[in-house]
Amino acid sequence: MRPRLPRPLLGGLIALLTLLAAPGAEAAAQPIQAPGPLGLNLPPPDRAALDGLGLNACPEPTARLDRLLYERTGGQGAALSCGNRVEGLLHLPQADPAYSAQPRTPQGGYDALVAELGRTRRELVIANMIWDEGADAPGASVALAIAALRRDLAAHPERYPAGLTVRLLFGNTVRASAPLDPRANIYAAAEHLLAAGVPLTGDTVPGWRLELASYAYTYPHSHMKVIVQDGERVLAGGFNISINHLPGDAPGGRGLDLADLGMWVRGPVARHALAAVRDTWELGRLLTCTRRPRPGELRRDCTLAAGPTPWPLIWPVPAAPAGTAHVYPLYRRNGHTGADEALAELVGAARTRLDLIQSQVGGTLGCVGELSVVAGCAPERQLPVWRAVVSAIRDHGVTVRLLIDEDAALQAETLGLLRALRLELRGLGLDDHLQARWYGTEGGAHTKMVLVDDEMLVVGSHNLHFSSFGRTGLVEYSLATSDAAAIAEAQGLFDFEWARGTAVKTPWWLPALPGGV
Repeated sequence: MRPRLPRPLLGGLIALLTLLAAPGAEAAAQPIQAPGPLGLNLPPPDRAALDGLGLNACPEPTARLDRLLYERTGGQGAALSCGNRVEGLLHLPQADPAYSAQPRTPQGGYDALVAELGRTRRELVIANMIWDEGADAPGASVALAIAALRRDLAAHPERYPAGLTVRLLFGNTVRASAPLDPRANIYAAAEHLLAAGVPLTGDTVPGWRLELASYAYTYPHSHMKVIVQDGERVLAGGFNISINHLPGDAPGGRGLDLADLGMWVRGPVARHALAAVRDTWELGRLLTCTRRPRPGELRRDCTLAAGPTPWPLIWPVPAAPAGTAHVYPLYRRNGHTGADEALAELVGAARTRLDLIQSQVGGTLGCVGELSVVAGCAPERQLPVWRAVVSAIRDHGVTVRLLIDEDAALQAETLGLLRALRLELRGLGLDDHLQARWYGTEGGAHTKMVLVDDEMLVVGSHNLHFSSFGRTGLVEYSLATSDAAAIAEAQGLFDFEWARGTAVKTPWWLPALPGGV
């Protein structure tokens, strides 16, 4: 197995350890509000904004899983769940013709993304955790797309009657090339914008507005990956603006080929996504430049200010319908954890099949380090979402197929959970209902996808792992839909990757269980 760059979550843990070991150094860059005994105590978001400010309403759907998510997102997105159109899945690094018509191009999915960004006409909002530096990194292409929008605004203001606002929000976590600096991502993006010809301050193009901000907390940081165009279209996924997801043969790709997925949706639910990013933005810090910076001198001329600029949400009319699809938003952070229960209830409602692609799985934080226990992570230390999976198997005979990343740095947690689930199900005579394979590509998977009964698809940033749940969980955003075309494409992807997955076997350093892991 090829050595890979450390996963962002591992980087976040490094940042936490750094913060605990040297609080003065981090605090100088970014003070952290006083945490409670188990993490932050943040106020809840503006739920009226998350539900469309009362301008939209959706009737209760009739399909079983639609009705479940409609009820669980009541008052926080359910009013925006109807009238949407799923425009397709975005595959990284490349799609395969076996399941997608997305063309193979030099930068793969990023080329498709950049082409879509050029369609913006009023507002472009990008929230992402990681932004890698370098001339060949995908962030350089995104910056060029933003620069092209600015030039088009200057040349053809009639195409942008309300002007054009671009906001970039970063997750405040470290990355492999800057393992001790959670500010590296916002500065990398700023450098790319400068290189593309976009000023960070003193811009004279009428109607143009550019703002960059970073989430204000390291523990937990923001893990959301969301793009909203014109308040009408949203892309939710699991990928970063990172070289990890470039095709391995692309300039700057470094042979990584890390697989990931996003989902484009047009319609009312985009307003929820915008409100969620705005909520995270208000918990951030704005990049402020005291003078016009030059490339390579950003850290001297620009700092993270005390707070973001005001971002009012004003929607004078209801969101117009774009289609007939039901799409349910799942946004969570400290102070707003309803999506945790929604995901657990959704997988627990399976009646025939659960197909899961996950970058990381595990029990609670208390399970870390318990791999030496032969039985693995005990049921009382497992997340409710995994207890719901067990219930679905036990009570309804559901078949679960789990595709997981084989990254050696993450195997301990994965195997600890799988061993415990296997032993419990073996005692019930249901061991064959849980099947697990390592993701078959050499680059591995960073995807977070859930398919339930061929009736509901979830795509986004949630891992079925302690980092995505509870008071200490990260900021996350996913979309769930019952759209038949999206489900069919996702099922095609899953079946294709399942066929080339490899068996999960007990490694030499772990005591063997009868019958395997």
